[in-house]
Amino acid sequence: MVNINELRKKYEQIQNAQQGGGNADFLKKFFMMEEGTSVVRILPGKEDEEFYAETAIHRIDDRNYHCPRVKGDDCPVCDLYYRLWKIDSDDAHDVARSIKPRKRYYLNAVDKRDGSVKILSVGMKLFGKILDCFFDEDYGDITDLKEGWDFKIVKDTQGQWPNYDKSSPKPKQTKAGTEKEVSAWMDSLHDIHGLVKLPSYEDLKKMAMDIEAVVTGRPTGKPSPASQEESTDEDYIQHLKSLNVD
Repeated sequence: MVNINELRKKYEQIQNAQQGGGNADFLKKFFMMEEGTSVVRILPGKEDEEFYAETAIHRIDDRNYHCPRVKGDDCPVCDLYYRLWKIDSDDAHDVARSIKPRKRYYLNAVDKRDGSVKILSVGMKLFGKILDCFFDEDYGDITDLKEGWDFKIVKDTQGQWPNYDKSSPKPKQTKAGTEKEVSAWMDSLHDIHGLVKLPSYEDLKKMAMDIEAVVTGRPTGKPSPASQEESTDEDYIQHLKSLNVD
């Protein structure tokens, strides 16, 4: 006998997926920064976990790919990024800029507007401001639930890009919330480390080869002179290992 209720649930799931509902639900987990000042309370991580997850993002064909180098693995797209800069061509350099890995950090934070736990996704500069608090003698561990600080995110869009230079912790040290609130927040922590899902090496290599073929006019699969030298170019390898971008 057909279970109509279960069938209806499945139908709604399919309809939501087709209409982008699944993606919309996922985006609701993230903290949306408004123009001006927003206040959050950055939460500590789960036991034995850092309070943040680090990644670097390659943007290719309007899709984001986590860079394997963050985990210490090889990344064909990063290799291509540096090879393109060795080509004396503005087009090659434009492509290099477009695939540049950009650092991203995920944190759990309480949205002080409604008390919900959101995923705070920030770039290297804003994350640096958060880390500054830990080493500032006037502050300390701002994730401390009993003696920490709320953090003000000041978004000031100047021209094309937003600026967060005015962001800072609040000057007054406060409890994060009541015991009941804190317990609920810690039970609601998002799996920020699980967000960093690495694509396969083969998929990234295929994308890198396709991009390079378009830029150089070389048939896909034919190695470039730069790639042939990678195994012996120690300086170049060290340069790749020191990758540090925003």
